[in-house]
Amino acid sequence: MTSYLGIADYLLVAEAVLDVPAEVLVDVCDLALVESALGAAAATFGGTDLYPSMAAKAAVLTYRLCNNHPLLDGNKRVAYECLREFIARNGLTWADPPGDVPDGDETVKVMWDLAAGTLDEPALREWIAARIAAT
Repeated sequence: MTSYLGIADYLLVAEAVLDVPAEVLVDVCDLALVESALGAAAATFGGTDLYPSMAAKAAVLTYRLCNNHPLLDGNKRVAYECLREFIARNGLTWADPPGDVPDGDETVKVMWDLAAGTLDEPALREWIAARIAAT
């Protein structure tokens, strides 16, 4: 069974990434946009998952958290860390891309491209699928 992130999880990740207390983030974050993004990964139709693979679920989660812009700043960073948390909670291991040594160059480019609209969800799914493995 898949373990999904909730709003409290999102706020705790954002707190750690942004070094802003979750209690403050609640007041400046659009929680409806967060809830929409978090729920997308678990979406079903007629009892069938709309995103059946873990990579597809992770991609829709990351894509929506980044592009819904629920925060004033830090959406890309928080979306990426939520991706990593989602992967870990579901018993998978995240492998950083070889191009990330030493400064995370590939991951930074992917997240910037995602936010700029030059990387679509299917391409993100493929990138994620290449980086996850069972633990």
